[in-house]
Amino acid sequence: MSELMTHVKQFYECRKIQLLMLLEEHRLPVELLFYNAYESTQLFYNHIFVQNENRWTFEGSSATRKDIGLFNVRLEDIEITSVEELDIVLPERLESGQFVYIWVNLDYMPHWIFGKDYLEAGAIHSVFLKAMRTDGDKTLYLLEDNYPEFCDYVDSNAIKNAIATGNQEWTHQITLVHLEEWRPQRLPGELAIRFNNWRATLADDFHLYDHIGQLIEEEPEQPKVFYEKLEHTLSLIAGSRYLFNRFLKLAGGPAELITQLDACSQLAERIKNAFAKAVFTGKVKRSKLLPLCYELKRIDMECFQLLASDSFTLDLSALAINPAV
Repeated sequence: MSELMTHVKQFYECRKIQLLMLLEEHRLPVELLFYNAYESTQLFYNHIFVQNENRWTFEGSSATRKDIGLFNVRLEDIEITSVEELDIVLPERLESGQFVYIWVNLDYMPHWIFGKDYLEAGAIHSVFLKAMRTDGDKTLYLLEDNYPEFCDYVDSNAIKNAIATGNQEWTHQITLVHLEEWRPQRLPGELAIRFNNWRATLADDFHLYDHIGQLIEEEPEQPKVFYEKLEHTLSLIAGSRYLFNRFLKLAGGPAELITQLDACSQLAERIKNAFAKAVFTGKVKRSKLLPLCYELKRIDMECFQLLASDSFTLDLSALAINPAV
């Protein structure tokens, strides 16, 4: 897995990760989809600490359906009423060169182990079907997953059972990916409009860092849950700043901002790893982490100021893009 996809995995939810992996596999410049990945820390605060969600449910503003349309990639949603329809829909679509996303009950996925990879029986997860083949009277589908990393042929009965036994509100929804020819010469102008519109809405109070600092000084009653929440928060910060920086590097962004974003994402990753360790040990080195937290706040605020400054410029018309699909 590429360095880029490693960071994609710590920022997006499973379906979006799998879609970005597919686009990268087809040599599309996915970095351009991160033009608005620099998310406000207020959104992270609200998602993790107000809504009490985890990082895997964070939608974010980047790499949306509308944005992937810049590459002439179209998603088509279809709804089935019974699993028997899969015997027609899946072969028909896969043999025509389309790619298929499905939601499945993890209890029937051969690469997921209950108690190790997931803790809730019947949990729903997105997986990706890329091709099919037959073996005697068996139909096999090439299934790919981002976590755990897996790409192999799976018996169609396992797929049908995983869909039949899951929450049908999810599992009866199938998403088809259409990759078609696109005209890269149109992309810079449209991307510039979207980037400038997004940049005009930038706002942040950076209170999240003060909140993290307060939490670092606490003695948690449930260390595992407590530090996992902080790990997820720093994962979102690190992923956001890294991915936006990848966009700037490809687009020829200002060197000073690129350098600061590198420092920001690396420090956020370092703090995240400390919290990940604390999930198991139940403790952190407060005297060490607290100043790092406020150093991260300082660097992130500098990034924001550089990005929001009236002197900021980014000439997207100079982008040289070759079509890969």
